[in-house]
Amino acid sequence: MKVKSIRMPEEIDKAIEYVARSEKLEKTNSLRKLTRMGFEVYVAKAYERGKLNLREAADLLNLTLMETIDLLGEMGIKGNIRAKDVMEALQAFPS
Repeated sequence: MKVKSIRMPEEIDKAIEYVARSEKLEKTNSLRKLTRMGFEVYVAKAYERGKLNLREAADLLNLTLMETIDLLGEMGIKGNIRAKDVMEALQAFPS
């Protein structure tokens, strides 16, 4: 694990302390948790906008495809595959 030194805005520090108290965590674990959650939202939004495909999202999150589908579903994000994409993929297979 790498060590990083960053300047933390007061409101973010308060959020870290709040989560640490609420979940009885050390502040470092609270920060890791919030950072992970923020990255998951970032990747999910990129997937939703079509900037990432499912495999890329899973790789970035270090999750399996099914775990990624479950996570996206919990966030209310549906697949970003369009009917046109499905038809093109089906046409690529020989009859």
